[in-house]
Amino acid sequence: MAQLKAFWEWFSEYQEAYYHLRGFPEDEQAYYFNELDRQLKVYHPSLTYVLHSPKDRLEAELILTANGDPDGMLLATNLRNVAPTVPNWVFTALIQPKLTVDDIKNKDLEHYKFMEFDLHLSRVRWLPVDMNRETYKYEFVFHFIGLPYANPEISYEKYIDYLYIILVDMFGELFVSQHIEMVYYDHLYPNDMDWYSLHQLREFLEEGYLD
Repeated sequence: MAQLKAFWEWFSEYQEAYYHLRGFPEDEQAYYFNELDRQLKVYHPSLTYVLHSPKDRLEAELILTANGDPDGMLLATNLRNVAPTVPNWVFTALIQPKLTVDDIKNKDLEHYKFMEFDLHLSRVRWLPVDMNRETYKYEFVFHFIGLPYANPEISYEKYIDYLYIILVDMFGELFVSQHIEMVYYDHLYPNDMDWYSLHQLREFLEEGYLD
């Protein structure tokens, strides 16, 4: 417990700098980002963060995340539980869901603007592949409709990274870790297979089937 509180003692000392960080020169921003990362890695190698600057609101937000690693998520939660009250700051354990089923169905929802392409969630399709009978976690294959076939500029790992960004936005970090074992990306989209729309994924994960 004392070791966890040591992080917050350090952060409280520099919280004003992190609050105003977006106004700093890029080299100073990099220094503070690296230092925050270094401080968190002392506790667990997967522990990292998302920092939201105040912008139009008064409060800044520090989200402690572990990219789905179970041990790291437990530590992120424990670290948040001993966080002090710091004026103008909100501290959150794990990335929380941002999207509802209605959001995903809404064709006017803003596209995801990834580095190589923009993607609307209505263009995402999926199929269940397998389920681990011990953990009851599922494996899924996904496809983005309308992208060029096997774009050589985009690595397979990038597709997987982008899928996890979308899934965490939909369900939150903890739910994804508890229910999804693995995701794959398929460049092909066979018309003779029953691919499902993204808004149906929550129902499948919660019920184990679709009506």
